[in-house]
Amino acid sequence: MNCWPLFLICLITLSSLPTHAGVRAGAAEQEITPKTGLEIQHYFRKSIGVRDPLFVRCLYLEDASGNAVAIVGLDLIMASFETCDELRAEIREKCGVQHTLLNFSHTHASAALGPRGRSTVSNDEDSRWNDRTLDSIIAVVAAARKQAEPVSLRAGRADVQVGFNRRLVNTGNGHIFMGVNRKGPTVPWVNVLVADSLRTSKTIAVLFEHAAHPVIAPHTSKLTSADFPGAAGKRIREVLGNDVITVFGQGCGGNINGFPLRSTHERADEAGRRLGEASLKAIESSKRITARTLSIKSTTVTLPSASLPGRELLAEMMDLEKNNAKRMKQLRQIEKLIKQGEQPPGRRFDAHAVMLGSEWCLTAMPHEMFCQYELWIDKHAPFRNTMTFAFTNGYEGYVAVDEALALGARGGYEAGRLPNWGGQVYTRHLGPPAVGVEKIVKAALSSLWPSLSDSEKSN
Repeated sequence: MNCWPLFLICLITLSSLPTHAGVRAGAAEQEITPKTGLEIQHYFRKSIGVRDPLFVRCLYLEDASGNAVAIVGLDLIMASFETCDELRAEIREKCGVQHTLLNFSHTHASAALGPRGRSTVSNDEDSRWNDRTLDSIIAVVAAARKQAEPVSLRAGRADVQVGFNRRLVNTGNGHIFMGVNRKGPTVPWVNVLVADSLRTSKTIAVLFEHAAHPVIAPHTSKLTSADFPGAAGKRIREVLGNDVITVFGQGCGGNINGFPLRSTHERADEAGRRLGEASLKAIESSKRITARTLSIKSTTVTLPSASLPGRELLAEMMDLEKNNAKRMKQLRQIEKLIKQGEQPPGRRFDAHAVMLGSEWCLTAMPHEMFCQYELWIDKHAPFRNTMTFAFTNGYEGYVAVDEALALGARGGYEAGRLPNWGGQVYTRHLGPPAVGVEKIVKAALSSLWPSLSDSEKSN
């Protein structure tokens, strides 16, 4: 009997089947809602209950060469570089994952995460919650890696906007103040990455990203809440199934407020449902990613801080604020640096890129980045699909664009310097970043991607 035709048929059949030498993915989640009494940030207040639960969720990706990344979404407001560095080191040691992106949704109805055994709060119960949460994050990454299986990936985008630019100009004095700027720049879309099991054809996880402050839940409420990102994930699962892990990533929403600001929990739910519906549209229209190799790159630069005020202005301010202990503390620190001939420390800026050929790139960075950075990435990154995270792996305040920083004292809460007592002055940097950081940020980000021309990098 001649077996060659049967052999050829088998060979052709096998070659047409999808191989498993591509990307594998796993996903997991765990609730991290604290008990009643936790100190909510921001504004600071003691919780009296829970409006909706907080979660840590992880999408783990790896390729056949062993390149891997854990993308972690947290329903928390923020964490320091110290906290993130220590946690990522623990994940490397205990989970064997070299690259971890810890993204914070920045919901203002949650809590900050502190270092193990050295929580950001003094309350014993809060400290115990803090360390339990660190353990939960490690456990979720380990579970996601353990469950990894061959997948097909899809990327998509749909139009949506749950917030508005929050920077308005006072026409009288040229100062920036916070309000609803319907004409200002925003990031009017949601990006999705979908992981479908090759074994079952079912969706394992959805990574979705949007840029806006989760500040729709009222600051007067003492109920813990994930704000609109939590409601968005819930809506996605209502349609795709509760076994689908929905990982939210906060984009460059430093100058975008969710709308309406500090209104009601119900309005936060409405905004979240809109975001969830848009995510479902993006999932439905998403396109398959054929690249089989992950490329993960990182770089670190320092963003210089703005110059300190002159001696004459400092003397005037110290006389004016002599009865304000909090302000005098910062002014004395400025005085000390001036006498020593030193400048305030710069901000650490770690940039990361997770790439799948030229088809998809997740660019991640720390801090509260202005939305213009995400718009620039989308325009200039040499990929078919882009996704952008801010609030990742560390936090030291706002990073505005140069146009805002050039306003000096008129720059508003996010970008102003003395004699404007904006939020930046109360940091260890004693003010905002210096004019010129926009170019540094863009150079750092573009250094991670396949080469761009010099003209593209500078635009």
